[in-house]
Amino acid sequence: MTRAKWVAAIVGVVALVGAPTAVSASPDAPRAAVRTIYYESGRAAELAPLVDQAAQIWNSGVSSVKLAKGAGGITVSTAQNGAAPGTASCVGCTRGAITFYRNQIKSSGAGPLRVVVHEFGHVLGLNHPQDIGNCDKVMAGGRCDNAQPNAQELAAVQRFWARARIAGSGHQPDDSTIFDAPASAGV
Repeated sequence: MTRAKWVAAIVGVVALVGAPTAVSASPDAPRAAVRTIYYESGRAAELAPLVDQAAQIWNSGVSSVKLAKGAGGITVSTAQNGAAPGTASCVGCTRGAITFYRNQIKSSGAGPLRVVVHEFGHVLGLNHPQDIGNCDKVMAGGRCDNAQPNAQELAAVQRFWARARIAGSGHQPDDSTIFDAPASAGV
């Protein structure tokens, strides 16, 4: 092989190896990882079925984060009395606690499922909106039964966790421009 042919062969191999390849989008192709927040409802007593139902409600509305039963994440429990129907120890987190207070749920006039969905909303990154008592928004509290997050709430959660995945730094992005009223210790 002449020197010219040998150099041409090496250049051809290098070009072939370095060339980008087309990747088809098949159903089996891996997708971006969905952030999973685990919750334990073993201490939620009579509210345990509502905890699972609330997780299902959020999971059906967003795809960037999923709530799943399991250890090492959010511990959910009940107590008799507290300052509010429920409290979440954190906003936009994967580890923490939610506590529900039986007497305050009864006296609040809110549907119990709404209270549970609301507290998970804090864990998923939402604060209280300015229009407290608006029954269209689960994060607004109020004497309401509606337990379905509205489109704005779902979109805010979706953006929050999608950006968290992209950032990958463990730093949670701030989506407080959507819900800018700070979350109090309770609902």
